Amino acid sequence: MINILLKGIMSLIMSLVTILLSPIDLLISQFLPDLSGAISGIGRLFALVGNGLGFCVSVSGLSRETLSLIVLFYTFKLTVPLLVSAIKTAIRWYNAIKP
Repeated sequence: MINILLKGIMSLIMSLVTILLSPIDLLISQFLPDLSGAISGIGRLFALVGNGLGFCVSVSGLSRETLSLIVLFYTFKLTVPLLVSAIKTAIRWYNAIKP
């Protein structure tokens, strides 16, 4: 009896929420562009940035070895703190679940 009553109340709440949120859903679907347009725009942005970056690198006149060292340095500089943080988090989790 209580189970049926709780299911009925939950059903009523869900239908009221659906009725209250339907105008917002209609506004979102009417005035916001679809997702495919946004994804293609992001792709066009990355292509534009890639072309500009390639042009800037070629104009700089740096050798291949110099560019490789710059990329290696920044990869190391950005990866090591992330790795150290992940190891610290793993050790903290291990200590938390250790009996």
